[in-house]
Amino acid sequence: MNETTMIQQLPFSYEGIAGDIRKLGLILKDSFAAAGICFHGKISVLNVACGRADETGVLVQALAPAEVRFYMGIDLMGDAIQEASRRWKSTTCEIHFMEGNAAMLGRMKTLPEFDLIFLRHQNYWHEPMVWEGILDEAITALKPDGYLVCTSYFDLEHDLFVASMRERDVNSVLNVRNHQSRALPDAEGKSVDRWLGIWCKQKLGGLPRRA
Repeated sequence: MNETTMIQQLPFSYEGIAGDIRKLGLILKDSFAAAGICFHGKISVLNVACGRADETGVLVQALAPAEVRFYMGIDLMGDAIQEASRRWKSTTCEIHFMEGNAAMLGRMKTLPEFDLIFLRHQNYWHEPMVWEGILDEAITALKPDGYLVCTSYFDLEHDLFVASMRERDVNSVLNVRNHQSRALPDAEGKSVDRWLGIWCKQKLGGLPRRA
């Protein structure tokens, strides 16, 4: 079995990130297992509003035994995208980090459909109308049997995101509170990857197990 190799060329920029990333990798694996999701074959992954894309390595690991053959991160922050590009390389995967607006994904005609779209620490609450456009494009970019996964810092922002997804042609697969998330001092009730949600396009009753 071939494996996707992600090579981390730079350390993480801040203290505590490495531990947060390890915890994220565990909750991703546990959540996929709890939902009966097992990716296989050669797949494509889109990381929306990825920032420095610190999670790239553990995200790819959590998707095993699938082979990630196309991985793209997109974010408006050019400095963060440049850092992500310096940090992550691969000998087995076509990997791109792009400065751009995820609400314009539909104009990028050369992109594949994605098996998984990931949004870490979405901030729907901050600019709801911007995120409405991003989510419209992300769901359109998903394969019919693809999954969208998000994490959130706050209870309220996660509730707002879930409410928005409820109004769309998608189905909730899993919604879990991460009790191992690290509390952050800048706001009460804020913690790293506090919530994780998974959605799919297909009705749950007709959803094929990926095994």
